[in-house]
Amino acid sequence: MRTALLQQLPVSMRAVGVKAPGGVDQLELIELPVPTPKPGEVLIQVKAAGVNRPDVLQRLGLYPPPPDANPNLGLEVSGVVVAVGAGVSESMLGSSVMALCNGGGYAEYACAPAGQCMHIPEGLSFTEAASLPEVYMTVWQNLFMKGGAKAGQTVLIHGGSSGIGTAAVQLCKKHGLRTLVTVGSQEKADFCLGLGAEKAYLYKTQDWEQLVLQDTQQQGVDLILDMVAGEYLNKDLGCAKPQGMVIVIALLGGRFANIDAAKLMTKQVVLTGTTLRPRSAEFKADLARQVESELREGFSSGVLKSLVQATFTLDDVAQAHLLMESGNSLGKIVLCIENQGRESGQT
Repeated sequence: MRTALLQQLPVSMRAVGVKAPGGVDQLELIELPVPTPKPGEVLIQVKAAGVNRPDVLQRLGLYPPPPDANPNLGLEVSGVVVAVGAGVSESMLGSSVMALCNGGGYAEYACAPAGQCMHIPEGLSFTEAASLPEVYMTVWQNLFMKGGAKAGQTVLIHGGSSGIGTAAVQLCKKHGLRTLVTVGSQEKADFCLGLGAEKAYLYKTQDWEQLVLQDTQQQGVDLILDMVAGEYLNKDLGCAKPQGMVIVIALLGGRFANIDAAKLMTKQVVLTGTTLRPRSAEFKADLARQVESELREGFSSGVLKSLVQATFTLDDVAQAHLLMESGNSLGKIVLCIENQGRESGQT
């Protein structure tokens, strides 16, 4: 079946490449052919692309993409569907969408499985929409699908001012959970408290494990969303409730930890971890439908907000990565893509 097109497409496009694993000096703008959507995929004319921690790790050579994924950077985009592959309804042509990509989102055009595309909540710009798919799908998968979070429970979120942290705080507020966060500065603490966190602990100067226990009357928390790991894991076990759950989603503090296995056993804490990128297309499509509903309801009611701190062009992608690596971001960083006219051809 021939790919269905909305419009005549250019032959080539600008994209971000990585010359070799390393610092931001390894990022470069490259010219690539406009991709052709495979069966089950759509081609999106990208208007904006979210910048995420996994992009930085991939650039450093620490997070290789799955074998069947696009090897270039970029996991979430917003834009307009301009072509559909076999098995995808032509009714999607011309639709404004936000999507979780299997790589390649830092480009003027990107393919995404149709099931991983979501309608943009009413009133949001492309820039705001590009900040949503990866973080909200990660939080929903972990806290609500895996962790079974429900109203009345208490959740501890490490990295509360990050993109994932701010999405978690807002979703917990939407669902009636009590939220505690760890952050690196008072500015970040105030930011999280303004979003609905009940307590914010300064991990550089405060003993957050003891403060969590103090603020929960020594009961501990039901769920911990941990993007640090390393030495945090033992403290997580110390302030988790009996039969609570610690969910590791990133390794900013290192891959290895010495933990007190007696705490794990006597408290019957579930210590687990996930990563979204290698999951099946079927899983991610089901996850996208759940998150799409959550976002529609949340933005319609005003409970959820898009928190874009900074925007950059493709030419300034190195600055975007430097901001991400600095740890000074509050919310999300987004690349705004300016599609330039090029020689037309069929894809």
